[in-house]
Amino acid sequence: MCPFCDTDFFSHTMKTAQAIVEELDSLGRKGWVTISGGEPALQVDQNLIDALHDANYLVAIETNGTKQIKATVDYLTLSPKLPRGQTVVENCDTLKVLYPHPNPLIRPEFFESIKAQDRYLQPIDTGDAVDNQINVQKTIDKLYTLDGWRLSLQTHKYMGVE
Repeated sequence: MCPFCDTDFFSHTMKTAQAIVEELDSLGRKGWVTISGGEPALQVDQNLIDALHDANYLVAIETNGTKQIKATVDYLTLSPKLPRGQTVVENCDTLKVLYPHPNPLIRPEFFESIKAQDRYLQPIDTGDAVDNQINVQKTIDKLYTLDGWRLSLQTHKYMGVE
């Protein structure tokens, strides 16, 4: 398991594209659907995206970039978890790099060649308040050395909302 991820990669329920749309429709809202957690490129296909679009949803995906997204989505966030040489996604709307990453090969400088509208550096949440504050300060300090990058915080964690 990833030591800094907040996704349970081992529990899941298989559903058809239509069942997913029906469950979303039952919530009574339309708008954006974000597919993330684990690596969505392993599961998402054009059939699901088409079903969501046909039901008037906009689709965003957050990927680690190790597999190409084989579907046309409305918004793509790349959050690399492996070194640049293992990242195959070259274009995205948002590039988000976790910092300070425990792997020294995952630094924002190594991902500068990726085409992105927006670039964010996000402090890694360790689960420890003192370590988290240190990571926030390291991230802010790093941002002073980068052009065009901004701070991204997991606001829901600061608010205690999971």
